[in-house]
Amino acid sequence: MKRALLFAAAFAAIATPAFGQQIVAQSNFVNRQQQGAIPQVSITVRADFVLFSVRFESATRAADAREDELAKTFAAVTQRAARAEGMSLEVGQPGMSAAVETAAIKEMIQNAGDDRSVINVVLKVMVKPNETFDAIRARAEKFVNDTPVTGRVESVIGDNQFLGISDPKKHRDVLIKAIADDVKMMQTSFGGSATPVSVNLSGLEARTQTRPVGPLDLEIYIPYSMSVRSGAGQ
Repeated sequence: MKRALLFAAAFAAIATPAFGQQIVAQSNFVNRQQQGAIPQVSITVRADFVLFSVRFESATRAADAREDELAKTFAAVTQRAARAEGMSLEVGQPGMSAAVETAAIKEMIQNAGDDRSVINVVLKVMVKPNETFDAIRARAEKFVNDTPVTGRVESVIGDNQFLGISDPKKHRDVLIKAIADDVKMMQTSFGGSATPVSVNLSGLEARTQTRPVGPLDLEIYIPYSMSVRSGAGQ
């Protein structure tokens, strides 16, 4: 597992509409360098959930037997997810997943070559108060390892995890207020009653974006731009 917080030149942020209104960012890469597209004003929040990619794979020689093994294993894992507290399951991979109810088992099973077939799922684990990333990872691993498999089916949790916010809109008001306070600071710093300052903003209509800045922390920002004009030059 890639647990090190890596210095990365870029970060991956993707929307996942299949799980509803939410945004996620790959948690393995923490960007500590200020990028041109990221404004100075942002807020940092704790993630609401972590996404884990899980692959169930069978190497049974006969194709129909592989499909039967995977179908029974998939039924077992979906039943466990339905009963588990703070966990849910979808088919596919982070950013390209679909509700379990919308996919037929024949569509889920993929031929991986060399007499192997696989089913890819996304396990969504909600973050508990004061819980560490290692504890969340342990919960995910226990869930997968305790799931009964059929025949030669094996389960593998992917190296990449994704931090997510369930409802990014709920943080927008706080973020806009922080930007407004920054505008007031600009006006106070560069002007006064005798030298009024005009601050122009653009891009605030954009959706909020995120990037990981810690094991369970996400920085939220809007990629806006600001211009300041002071005094007689207005």
